[in-house]
This record gives sequence, C-alpha cells and structure tokens, in this order.
Amino acid sequence: MRRLSRQKLSACCAAIFISSVHGLYAQKTFSAEQCVQYAFEHNSFLEATATDTAISDLDIKRVNGLYMPRVNFGTAFQYFISKRNLLVEGGTTLAPPNLAPGEPHAIPIGYNNSWFPTLNVNQLIFDPGFRNSYSIAVENRKLQKQELTDVKIDLVTGIYKAYSTCKLLEAQATFLEENIARIDTLVELTRIKFKEGAGVIFEVNRVEVTENRMRSELTNVRNAFMEAMLALQFQMNYLERDSMILIDSFSIPQIVKSAEPIMQELAASDPSKRIESQMLKTQMALADESIKLERARKQISVGADGSLGFTPAANNIDKMFQGERWKPYSYIGVNVIIPIFNGMDVNRAVEQKKLQATQARNYHDLFTSQFENERQTVFFQVKNSRERFVYAEANFNLAQNNVDLLHEAFVNGVADNQDLILGENDLYENQARYYAELLELLLSQITAQQVVGAFNTIAGLTN
Repeated sequence: MRRLSRQKLSACCAAIFISSVHGLYAQKTFSAEQCVQYAFEHNSFLEATATDTAISDLDIKRVNGLYMPRVNFGTAFQYFISKRNLLVEGGTTLAPPNLAPGEPHAIPIGYNNSWFPTLNVNQLIFDPGFRNSYSIAVENRKLQKQELTDVKIDLVTGIYKAYSTCKLLEAQATFLEENIARIDTLVELTRIKFKEGAGVIFEVNRVEVTENRMRSELTNVRNAFMEAMLALQFQMNYLERDSMILIDSFSIPQIVKSAEPIMQELAASDPSKRIESQMLKTQMALADESIKLERARKQISVGADGSLGFTPAANNIDKMFQGERWKPYSYIGVNVIIPIFNGMDVNRAVEQKKLQATQARNYHDLFTSQFENERQTVFFQVKNSRERFVYAEANFNLAQNNVDLLHEAFVNGVADNQDLILGENDLYENQARYYAELLELLLSQITAQQVVGAFNTIAGLTN
C-alpha cells in the first residue's frame, strides 16, 4: 500500500479542518446598501435617537391637552381637638339675659367634626401662549427628526468608507499574492544560481529582502482589511457568528471616472441642502416662538371653574351620615387674569430669548461660511488626489511593463536576475503608492458626497 507523504497528509488534515470550520460558520453576503439597511435596523445609537422623536410626539399631545377639561375629586376630614365656642359679651343679642353687661361668656357652636367632599371642573378658555407652545412643540419634533437624519448621514458615510476600504484592500491583497508567487520563483532561481557558483550571496539577500517586504506588506494589508471590516461591523452593530462577504463590484476606472462629476457637484453645491443648515433654521424658528411665548405672559388669560361640594356638621362621627346635616354648596364662574405688574421677569426673559435668536442666526451664518471653506477644501482634495493617482497609475503601469519585459529578457538571456530584482523592487514601491493614492481618492470622493448632500435621501431626508 502506498504511503502518503508528510506534506500531503498535512494538506489533507488542513482541508478537513477548513471544511469543518465552514460547516460551523456560514457566510452572509452584503452589498453596501444592505449594510446600511442592516445598520438602520440594528444600530443601538439610532434606536436611542429615534426615542427622542417619540418623546417630542408626546410633547405635542401634552400641549393639546391644555384645552381639555380637568376634573378633580377632593375630600378632607377635620377633627377639632379643642371645643369650638363662640365668645359673647353681656348685653349683646346672643348673650344670656342674666349676664352682666361687658362680661364674657362662651357658647358652644355645635359640631366638632367636618368632612368636605368636593368635585371640581376646570376649563381653559383662552391662553395667549397656547399657539406658541404648540408651535414650539412642533418645531422641536422637527428638530429631533433632523438630528436623527444627521446621525444616519454620518453612519452612511462611515459605512461606505469602511466598505470601500475593504474592497480596495481585497484587490491590493490579490495583487500582492500574485507578486509574491512570482518573486518566490525568482528567489528559488537565485538560490540555485548561487549554489551552482554562478551567483553571489548579496543577490540572494537582495531578492529575499524584496520577498520579505512584499510579505510584510501583504500582512499589513490583511490586518488593515480586518480593521476596516471591524469598523464596518461596529457601525452595523453586526454581532452574528456568520462571516460577512462583500459582494459589490470594485471598479478602479469607475472610481477615477466619477471624480470629475463629483467636483462639478462640489462647485455648484448649496449649503441649504445640508442637514446642518436645516437644523439651524429650525433652531431659529424655535427661538422666535420662544420670544412670542414669553411676551404672551403679559396678556389676558380666561378660564372657567365649577365646583360641587357638601359640608356636613355633626358633634359625633356617627351623626355625620345623617342626611339633614349635609349642607350642599356649588358654584360656577369665569376667571379672567389680567397681568398688571410682574416685576422685570417677562422683560428680561424676552431679552434673553432675543439674544438666543440672534445667536442661532449667527450660528447659521457661521455654518454657511464653514460650508464654503469645507466645499473648497474637499474640492481640492479630490482634485489633488486624482492628479496624484494619475501619476501613480502611470508609474505603476510602467513598472509592471518593465517587470514583464525583464522576465522576457531573462528567459532570452539578455537580462540577469539582478535586473529582475531591481524591477521587482521598483514595482513594489510603485504598487504601494498606487493603492495608497487610490484609497485617498476613494475616501475623498465619499467625503465629497457627504458635503453635497448625496446621502440625504438614503437617510430619509425628503426636502
């Protein structure tokens, strides 16, 4: 029976282990849009921010509840420890006839216990600050929704950056693996040449250094891929055991081609499309309504009150339930409150709200200025990244072409392995610069999309 070699046995064991691992942990495919939708459904911070919107909905209902009638039932039981007497003087109508004029005399007044049940009804008729309170509640709800949209836009931007970084690093890792496979052959040839006496040791060292550099770079790329994947999963709040497979196509020509349209959008971008501008406008509206609400405290308010109650009178508790002892009373009336002087509170509050309104407008002007600076900065980032990438791509293609030509020349005996080593070193350096510039171009384009408001629709902003 034929024995398996140690290498084949190890390979079989590894294959069995890998197949068992894939059986335990399935894989799930995700596009960038699916990653965003997953994050919208599972991100804890989004859920917490969405709760603020639900709270603001209840604030609107609470303001509407001010014009709903209020009904209260109250009761009180009083027990008088000391005897309740009426003090009279001799010579008065209530004084006994045998009492000398001017002499005091205490007359018991009757019941010593009291129980007061009362039913009250209140209705607000006119409140000058109601409309302003309602408007503030509506604007606050609008602001909460805008803040949720702002969080979503930042989340979408982060997911697209992490997703694109993963796809680019996948392409870079594949290219490095191909280079390492080719350099392994060159290392083996250089070692054979040295053993046969046709080469020198420094050639072996140089080609091994090149190989180690490529392997080190491949390790860095794989680690960077894992970091980007972890960042993607963190933003998605992906806690499942199944691994993620990113399925979107990665087209380098499409990335380069889209730079020009994005630059045109940046040049014509409008700050009003940004969610930050809309949030500041809402804050301005809130400040204006707050001024009106404070001024309403100087105006007349009208309300209606009604009460139905009974006052029993008894010396002993057991007599309190005798119907003839109950004395009913009820009333209905209209309350009119006319502020005459309330100190300087309203005036100072109005001045304070005016300052806050001015501050909100100053912040809006500041954002407009910052947006212009941000727009120009990102515009030149995209422009410079594209120009640098064009040169990096040209040098990369030249280095790749040189390596192909050197391999052909080596096979024909025109070039030696020393030339191949130099060519591989040059290719490695230009390859690293090529992917670094490509990543910078890719990330700057995603930032530009955020600046022009391209992610607004994805985040649910309709206007």
